[in-house]
Parts: sequence; C-alpha cells; structure tokens
Amino acid sequence: MTTLLSYLRADLPGLMKRRETVTLRAVRDVVGAIENAEVTYLTEPYAEPVGSEFISGGTRFGFAERVVRELSEDEMLAIARTRADERLAEAGRLRALGRVDSALMLKAEALAITDRLDAFIAEREQRVG
Repeated sequence: MTTLLSYLRADLPGLMKRRETVTLRAVRDVVGAIENAEVTYLTEPYAEPVGSEFISGGTRFGFAERVVRELSEDEMLAIARTRADERLAEAGRLRALGRVDSALMLKAEALAITDRLDAFIAEREQRVG
C-alpha cells in the first residue's frame, strides 16, 4: 500500500527532471516534515543497562536512542495540510507588507501541496473503491 510519504518521494525525481523548483521545494518540505514527525528521541533513561558501558551511558542521557514510528495516513495528511495552511497564512502576511512576489511564491507552493494531496486522495479512493 502506498503511503503519502512514499507517494511524495516518488514524485521528487520527476520534479527535479522537469526543474519544477517551486513544487519541488514544497514537496521536499512536506516530506521532511513527515519524516521529522516520525522520529522521536529517547527522553527518559533506560531502567537497565544496554550493551556496553558506552551505549548504556548514551541511552542514560537520551543521546543514543532514536525511535521511529510510522505515522497513520491521517497524521501525514494533517501535517501536509498544516504546511500548506502555514504558507497561505504567511503569504497573506507578506502581501500586507507589500512583498507581493514572495506572497505569490508561497501561494504557489501551497497550491502545489494541495494538488499533490488531492491527487493522492483520489488515487487512494480509486484503489479502495
């Protein structure tokens, strides 16, 4: 089953080849945001020693353990929508400041994210139904 993350990753080579810089920047940002949300680090020390004293010392302070959990589709979609909404809000702020070019760039990125989400949802519904 294709996840939103794998769907967006598969889109990256084509965007690079076609030199769609605005869309590429937006998709890379969403991919990075989803990947960051999947990774958490050990915040509490392990109760018992792990392996060697060096690894044990690292886990005691939370430096050596990284936990990756796979996000649900809804969580991935929420992250992507949040990134698009943030761009639109920032575009409105920049437009009010008179920075129309920057605002238009952010709106284009938000549209690119929204288009990818719509395409992913349509493809997912077509597979299911």
